[in-house]
Amino acid sequence: MQYERLPLAAGYTIQEKYAQFTDHDLHMHDALEVSIALDQGMKYKIGDACYYAGPGDIFLLRPFEPHSNLTQEEGQPSRWIMLLFSPSFVGVMPRGSSLLTPFYMTNTSPLIPADSDYAQSVKRLALEALEEAKHSLPGWELQQQTLMIQMLVHMQRYYLMHNRDQLLEDSSAQGIIQAIDYLMAHWAEELDMDIVIEQSHLKKTWFYTKFREVTGLTPNEFIIRLRLQYAGHMLQSTAKSITHIALTCGFGSASYFNKVFKELHHLTPREYRKR
Repeated sequence: MQYERLPLAAGYTIQEKYAQFTDHDLHMHDALEVSIALDQGMKYKIGDACYYAGPGDIFLLRPFEPHSNLTQEEGQPSRWIMLLFSPSFVGVMPRGSSLLTPFYMTNTSPLIPADSDYAQSVKRLALEALEEAKHSLPGWELQQQTLMIQMLVHMQRYYLMHNRDQLLEDSSAQGIIQAIDYLMAHWAEELDMDIVIEQSHLKKTWFYTKFREVTGLTPNEFIIRLRLQYAGHMLQSTAKSITHIALTCGFGSASYFNKVFKELHHLTPREYRKR
């Protein structure tokens, strides 16, 4: 398993890439990723699952989720768009954290199919964002950020509409989404888990069971990983001290921050910053 450090100085990046046929090890990173297939067939390995994609199919890849993407046929490289961003990109906007919800659910498909109106809108906006960078007219960075937010809104709408029946039938899942929204809005604060559970309107035991079912993590693991994502972005994009970042991201002390950071990244925060 390969861990990749991906510099996101502006909080996000969007690039056109080419997938090859040669197989390679799964990799993971702490950014949220959107992959948009543009032409040829592609094969995605996400954890233990394998998906085949055609032009226009979109995959949402969750942070720290092992994955790879390849072309389906030898000698036929596949063009695709890679969009990476950190939670901090939307965290400063009112209700911006709600745009992250689809990326933190493990009990739904990562695919937004090409025949969906939402997928077509996301693809169109992504191509516009690439053109903005290519021509670099005045204000292109702001325009690209605006396009990025529009893409995330379309992905959120697809998720809510596509899973509407399931959410109506399973009120527990809806309660977990409300709890996740609360955690993402208060990620840096000292959290009272009783208040988090209140957001879900579930009994405590069932809350913990359902939370793991929906996200694959305990609430504590979830909030630590979210904080580590923000911390990783600060390490890459600022010169703030390790202690300042630890306290800003809700870890309480630099020593605890160093401990959990190294457990996940196999590097200390200082080593991570210098790479």
